[in-house]
Order: sequence, then structure tokens, then C-alpha cells
Amino acid sequence: MNELKPQKYKLIVGLGNPDKEHMETRHNVGFDAVDAFGKKYQIELKHDKKLSSWCGKRELAVNGEVYQVILAKPDTYMNHSGIAVNKLLNWYKVNVSSLLIIHDEVALDLGKIRISHGRGPGGHHGVESIIESIGGKQEFTRLRIGVGPDPGGDIRKDYVLGKFTNKEKEILSKVINLTIETIETLLEQNVEFTMNKYNGVELGA
Repeated sequence: MNELKPQKYKLIVGLGNPDKEHMETRHNVGFDAVDAFGKKYQIELKHDKKLSSWCGKRELAVNGEVYQVILAKPDTYMNHSGIAVNKLLNWYKVNVSSLLIIHDEVALDLGKIRISHGRGPGGHHGVESIIESIGGKQEFTRLRIGVGPDPGGDIRKDYVLGKFTNKEKEILSKVINLTIETIETLLEQNVEFTMNKYNGVELGA
């Protein structure tokens, strides 16, 4: 693997479905992560129709330098996330390499996260939409939040669209805190450093 230079992520997008019915579901953990990061850093997200997103921005000091960090949650529904991401990249003039996508990963057990860079969608329809909408480019970073174990088969869709149990919510709370820490590390370090630090972490109840 080629060394990845430290990249200050200027556009951080959490994936999910926008209606109340999908709040607190496994498929919406990307939204949850962005909300939590925004709360910590007092970044208020407001709906912007032209960007098909709730978004907000703030200058944050990183290693003595100031960077503009943009948070966003598409209003397009998961499978059309690329529409919003493409608009956001163009409007804010952000390079694809400065894009961080946060989403659920049913192939990972709850309590685990994975950081990857430049990979294909792995069957995730939201990521598929993004890659298609930005001309097939994959040179962005993904932070995948485990929501498994994967039940497989016909019940997988209902599972990811289902809500967490109370016991799972306890683990999820720890995972969201870990996700905030991971984003902070991605802002300060290179992707490989962050992968090595967090990809082996497993949180339990």
C-alpha cells in the first residue's frame, strides 16, 4: 500500500434515511455519528435544499492550523446519497480525496469499526450511489460502523432498517464516542495510522 499523506477532511458526510420512521435504526448510524460530532463541536446542521442535505460548517484548529470542516446528512434517502454528495463536493469545491463517508456495515459486528480508503462499495447501495455520481472515483475515505451480525438472506433488509435493542444501544453509545475520536484522528493523522489504531478495536457491553 502506498503511504497516504495526512489529509484534513473538509467534508464529512453521514449516510442514512431522513424520515422519522428510520431514526435510531441500524441503517442510520452514519447520521448518528455526524450528529454527535456536530454536537461536540457546536456545528449546527441546517437544511439546504440546493444541496439536498442538512449541513453545517466550522473552522477547527488541527495541529496548529485552521481548517474548514463541513458536516452533512443527505436528504435523498440512502440509495441516492450520491446526488447530495456530488452537489456538496461541487458547491464547496472539495476534492474527492478530502471526503469522508460514514455509514453502517452489516458485515461487521456491532462494537467494531473499520476505516478504509479507495475501496469499492462492498454491496452498500449508498456508497454505490456516491461512486456512480462522482464519475466512478473511489479515492475517498470510509468509516464503516458495524451493525451486525449479518442475519443474511431475505431478512437482512428488515434487520438493517430495524431499531437497536436497549442492550445494543449501550454498545452503540460507546461506538459513537469511538467514532468521534476516530474522526479527530483522521483530521490529525494519515489514513494508515488511523486504520492501524482503530480497525482492531472491539467494544462490548
